[in-house]
Amino acid sequence: MSSTKASEFALGEENSDIRSVNPDIHHLLSSVLTTLGRAPDIQRGITRIFHRTANASEFIAVIQAMVAAGRQLQKLHVATDNVQVKTVNSVLLRKLILTASSPSVIGTATRLLSKLNKEAANQRDLHNLFIVSDGSFQEVATARTKVHSANEMLDQLLSLYRKQLRMSNLEFMGVSGITHLIELSLDVKVPSDWVKVNSTKKTIRYHPPEVLDALKQLTLANEELSIVCQAAWDGFLKTFSGFYSEFQASVQALATLDCMHSLAMLSRTKDFVRPVFVTDDEPVQINIKSGRHPVMENILQDNFVPNDTYLDADGQYCQIVTGPNMGGKSCYIRQVALITLMAQVGCFVPALSAKLHVLDAIYTRMGASDSIQLGKSTFLEELSEASLILQHCTSRSLLIIDELGRGTSTHDGVAIAYATLHYLLEHKKCMVLFVTHYPEVVDIRNEFPGSVGAYHVSYLTPSKESNPEFYVDQEMDSVNHNDVTYLYKLVPGVSERSFGFKVAQLAQLPSSCIRRAVEMAAKLEAEVCKSKKNKLLIKCSMPDSKSEHTETLEKVKEAYRELFFYLNLALNDDEASEKRFDCLKRAKSLATELVN
Repeated sequence: MSSTKASEFALGEENSDIRSVNPDIHHLLSSVLTTLGRAPDIQRGITRIFHRTANASEFIAVIQAMVAAGRQLQKLHVATDNVQVKTVNSVLLRKLILTASSPSVIGTATRLLSKLNKEAANQRDLHNLFIVSDGSFQEVATARTKVHSANEMLDQLLSLYRKQLRMSNLEFMGVSGITHLIELSLDVKVPSDWVKVNSTKKTIRYHPPEVLDALKQLTLANEELSIVCQAAWDGFLKTFSGFYSEFQASVQALATLDCMHSLAMLSRTKDFVRPVFVTDDEPVQINIKSGRHPVMENILQDNFVPNDTYLDADGQYCQIVTGPNMGGKSCYIRQVALITLMAQVGCFVPALSAKLHVLDAIYTRMGASDSIQLGKSTFLEELSEASLILQHCTSRSLLIIDELGRGTSTHDGVAIAYATLHYLLEHKKCMVLFVTHYPEVVDIRNEFPGSVGAYHVSYLTPSKESNPEFYVDQEMDSVNHNDVTYLYKLVPGVSERSFGFKVAQLAQLPSSCIRRAVEMAAKLEAEVCKSKKNKLLIKCSMPDSKSEHTETLEKVKEAYRELFFYLNLALNDDEASEKRFDCLKRAKSLATELVN
């Protein structure tokens, strides 16, 4: 669709798969698809026709829509006398247009439509639906003749009664569902064999015996016509079954054109870019620069914050993402999965650039659900999904796992999340985005150095004091005054807090309930800190063995290496100011730990 980003590639080269489309083609395709959008669902329609459940008006609407679309597409002159003409460069587009505008389908559809009366179809008049003037539907024609003869007999009897009673304006009438009554005044003498049906103060209504006989003939003829017409309609639909495969192929071609047109227009109007796929010789990778969530971006417009993603089988192929509730963790991992999926179906993607490998699957473990009727709890469903992933994923798969282990106690949840990720890293080595609220899981980096990266969605908060009482008051103040600012930017490091109280306040829990929860959290955290300090003092008072001393030295070395890594990253001129500031904060934190 003449995407602005498409000009970066060799559009005119023979081997290029991206070409600018003629504006006339674009206009014609848009017109065809817009018209189809107003028509009934043609896929559903031909399925109902195939199963002989469609009525006549539905049949005509569906087939007419296909004929109109096919004739419009024939104006592109993709083929003339069975010779393909390259007015459209894309082989796929030519194939789809030829299939959707197949002369065979259009000819068959036109022939079928010529046998039906559209006005009768709209009025659901099955008796007059079929056009028999060309010699088709002989049984229907015969039945109609019988009905016509019965009606002619009634007309002749009416003429006879006009002469007999000397009333030129005499007409048949109907009352309460009784037809062909002759209404006469009380003083008119009639033959004795006329049957009195009903009367009023001034008139009497009769059925002559000849009329009763003619009505019996008319009723029988109409019943016969109904049966014959219904059989003819069933046979007509059954005849369509022989052409169903052709019509189905045409519908599928139109659906594919619709899909490609939608993706092309989306890529053009939203400034998407063409993804680049690496060869099988290169390691499995997903490298996305300034990726955006295609749905959330449309909702948030210019307020959406893009993020980078770098996964490489020969380097860091796992990201552990932490961060506050509602900070954008799930949006980020879904974004990566959607960009990967869009790329592999042939669409441009919402990013500045994207370079990735062809993957064999995208596995997801997100959300919470249960199957109580099957005796499966939420946690069992969660682990069943995780089990399915562990059994079927390969080194060429992408996994997005969101908060595994949250359906059970903290200790069990941490252990299961850690063990699952460990299995994936050790045995599968696939691309993994692992979201968790358990900071302990990040320690897995020590077992797989270089393969696992710790990231968190950034946020801003005021500084916190160490005084527990002040902390409780400040936390409540933070909850009440919205001073937690989400930046939605993925940065290296581990998030210290999840800000669950903020979500509780957004959910409108009573303030007394939230205050009590804050106090309990402060006490529990103080107890944990006290326990850690006591263990450290006991350990320091005991003589270290040689192995413990060596382990301590290795941890110190690792801390120094990480410290200098973040300092060098902060001094890099290519980094954004916000990222450099986050690196300096991380370096300061590491330095404080080393000093202590």
